[in-house]
Amino acid sequence: MLTKPLGTVVLVTILSTGCSSGSPSDALAAPTTHTLPATTAATTAAFAPTSTLDPSAPATTHVPVPPPTTTPPLPTTTTTTEPPHFEYSVVPVTEETVALTWRVGCPLDWSELSLLTLAYWGFDGEAKQGQMVVNTAVVDDVVTAFEGLFEIGFPIERMALVDDYGGDDKAAMAADVTSGFNCRFVDGTERWSNHAFGLAVDINPLINPWAREGNVLPLEGTPYAARDNPTPGMINLGDAAIDIFAGVGWSWGGVWTSPDYMHFSQPGN
Repeated sequence: MLTKPLGTVVLVTILSTGCSSGSPSDALAAPTTHTLPATTAATTAAFAPTSTLDPSAPATTHVPVPPPTTTPPLPTTTTTTEPPHFEYSVVPVTEETVALTWRVGCPLDWSELSLLTLAYWGFDGEAKQGQMVVNTAVVDDVVTAFEGLFEIGFPIERMALVDDYGGDDKAAMAADVTSGFNCRFVDGTERWSNHAFGLAVDINPLINPWAREGNVLPLEGTPYAARDNPTPGMINLGDAAIDIFAGVGWSWGGVWTSPDYMHFSQPGN
């Protein structure tokens, strides 16, 4: 009997030699094959290789992939901006404030004046703030009138003190400065202007000039003397700006024989 290590399949071939009618060569030509018992086949299968992986290959680490996440959209925020509203402030004037527009001999003392800061609409459509000096006695009138101009959207190119222009009234007018107090005479006379009392204001003087025949003031405002080409910021007969000042008892110079379209003042001085 032949023996092999466990797990090796043994095929046994038995040569038949007992047949009387056959020759030895016939016996060799017809081998008989015997099938292994089932238990032997099972044992063989148990020891067969179970994997085709290369044991020398490096180990692979599998990292779990988290499920995709979705970031929720941020909430929509709506911002509401209130439209600009009229604001103003009033403070006493100091001597330094009017150092270039007041002098000894003026018809009032500098201490009788107030400095206003007023909101107005610029020519660019933006709300702005400017300053103006007026007689303290008419502060309420001036504030009320400029609040009315603000409410109707009347545009003003700029508002500043004549002192910011060296005290030169003509330079301020050429720059289209809306202003109040300036201790000066009426141009071409030795008579005090209402501006010298702080009881007058000029509005957009470049486009609302004093249209004296042959002597427009400011000279740069000459193209606007005819009033046949209306421009925002102009003041013409029938305009709301005139009614607003009339509401506080002030008159408009545009109805004078030599129209002063820029000028509003308290009558009686």
